[in-house]
Amino acid sequence: MPLLDLGPDPFERGQTHGRAMTAAIRDNLETYFRRFEAGGQDRARVVALGEEWTRFIEGANPEYFEEMRGIAAGAEIALRDIGILNARWEIAYSVMSKEAAAVTRPTAEPDGCTAFGLLPEATKSGHTVIGQNWDWLQGVLGRTFVMRVRRTEKPSFVGFTEAGIVGCKIGVNEAGIGLCLNGMVTREDGTNPFQKPIHVRAREILDARTFDKALLPVVQADRVCSANFLIGHGDGEIIDIEATPNEAAYLYPVDGLIAHSNHLVSRGRAASEFERLGPHTLYRAPRLDRLLRRHLGRVEVAHIQAALADHFSAPNAICRHPDPELPEPKRVITVTSVILDLTARTMLATAGQPCSNPYVAYMLHPDANPLAAVAE
Repeated sequence: MPLLDLGPDPFERGQTHGRAMTAAIRDNLETYFRRFEAGGQDRARVVALGEEWTRFIEGANPEYFEEMRGIAAGAEIALRDIGILNARWEIAYSVMSKEAAAVTRPTAEPDGCTAFGLLPEATKSGHTVIGQNWDWLQGVLGRTFVMRVRRTEKPSFVGFTEAGIVGCKIGVNEAGIGLCLNGMVTREDGTNPFQKPIHVRAREILDARTFDKALLPVVQADRVCSANFLIGHGDGEIIDIEATPNEAAYLYPVDGLIAHSNHLVSRGRAASEFERLGPHTLYRAPRLDRLLRRHLGRVEVAHIQAALADHFSAPNAICRHPDPELPEPKRVITVTSVILDLTARTMLATAGQPCSNPYVAYMLHPDANPLAAVAE
């Protein structure tokens, strides 16, 4: 994937992003328009939502908005279209909630991310390691990148995002705080009209210097749609937050290991709907847990890579491939597989499925050892 080195000024960051990724941004916008239309949202309505979300983000996080404005200027794309991309989680998952409520036979496919976290006692290196397969629309493949942002007033970070989106949904900052993000679907999704978008919260997590401040963007305010935030710290802490629109539940590693997919594990709150669209969520996380748990206390990067390349029940496996039974706009694949060594501040990531693409090291500090302790 392309690596963009970006500086402290938010408008300049966005402008560089927009210029470098213009074609990919336009492609992503078209991919999402097709997906929203497949879920019953016409373009005129989505464009109107883009206007509304852009105004909302400007008030919710002015720095994030400035970076969006820079992307629009650099790519010569309407700011409202950049607003659509940065609120695409809220638009997409509101559509999926309606699809789940109406489903009699699965014809839609939400993302299928499978994430994990390993505390120091579980790894051979003694490092804290988190990661995931990020499964999303096939049309996004090749239209993502890694940004390495250097700042002084806030922590520098390295993270993965889609072209046109400011917030990195997977990444690690210089304070050792790391994030993985999974989609979920509940009946409550879309009932809160405007709350801070998930991608804005993702950036705010990587803005944090302490672990409590990293949790704050998730738990401080209600949400439009559900999401699972797996947040870790290089000093040896991991918390998984199942955040529905109005509530949150907290899961912790057992024997130093945790895994999560896309359904609510903590019950008794909102009704979990993802499994109505993608029942594979019910086995992906337990299977990843078992594949890693057999190596507890000595987990190495090779064990993680093998587990993330698992093909049980393909194509809807931990390593996802397109399901030919679904219409093209709804087909999902593993777009990237990421392993974050939070202690070493290192990200290993693939461009495509891990079964057939190599992991490339992206270091927060370019002179760091690319074979960090997790990769020994």
